[in-house]
Amino acid sequence: MIDRRNQENKYLTMDKSKFIDNKIITLSESNRDENWLHKWIIEKPDRLGLGPFEVVAQEIHHYKNKGGRLDILGFAKSTDTYYEIEVMLGECNSDHGFRCLDYWARERINKPNQKHYAVLIAENLQGRYKTLIETLPQFLPFIAIEIRTLKLEGIGVEDYITCYAEIIAQPDELTEVGGIVNVVEGKAILPRDEEWWRENKGNNFVETVQEMAEYCEKNIGPSRIDYTANSYISLKKGRRAWLPMWPRLDGFYVYLPDDGTGTVDEPSERFRNIQQTLGNIGIEVSWTYKYNAGSNPIGFALPKVKMKNATILEILKESYLLA
Repeated sequence: MIDRRNQENKYLTMDKSKFIDNKIITLSESNRDENWLHKWIIEKPDRLGLGPFEVVAQEIHHYKNKGGRLDILGFAKSTDTYYEIEVMLGECNSDHGFRCLDYWARERINKPNQKHYAVLIAENLQGRYKTLIETLPQFLPFIAIEIRTLKLEGIGVEDYITCYAEIIAQPDELTEVGGIVNVVEGKAILPRDEEWWRENKGNNFVETVQEMAEYCEKNIGPSRIDYTANSYISLKKGRRAWLPMWPRLDGFYVYLPDDGTGTVDEPSERFRNIQQTLGNIGIEVSWTYKYNAGSNPIGFALPKVKMKNATILEILKESYLLA
């Protein structure tokens, strides 16, 4: 018989930390300006979630006597990569967005032998340009980061303010965890290739992916196999990974593009249709909106024995057109 009193005492002593309420505010509401945000980034660049890099320059002028300057130029020595960083408070506008790409293009010309990423930082990337921001990484080395400011309430006499960064959009070739590269003991992990996947995940998985690629090429449209991501092999249409495939014992797990009508809380009608259709052949479908910033939210395990099913083919054809 369970001693309920001892069980309750156990839970009471497990967590002595105080639970703090918080609410999202703007930096302006905390009496901080854009200069403060610049300093916050420069003080600890890894706060952005891009992995380790150093700030090599600030306020770089590209137009003589005409204003216009790059806010922050970062450099990651381990990957020989530059980050052209544009910072703004409030909601993203077209002026800052275009400037970010302009500075990125100019720095590419100045330093043509290194990799370059345009990085746009704002407090709100969910407004008018949300679709553009989510789509750009499919075609350009573009990263979008939101700065969230939290007011922690009820700590002693005064409240406290804290900030954190969240990557909203980035190219598919960047790793899912840890920013641009995965770093172990100070060494950057290089992008995967076919040989790595064969050695670490087995010939069967790689050959199944290649079989799927040939099937899609013949029945759907041209794609190229991309082995460089850390956790999946994908079929790409242009820069867009329209069919990322995670290894499973009997096939792979995939995330498919949506038509853009779904939200975090409310799946699209396309998802509902796919859920019902695949349920008829014994495949369970999930809605994972946060994957790839909502661009590939429809996920399911696809066994090898069903990957050439006529129903699957029709769904893949629709997905290819949406990519």
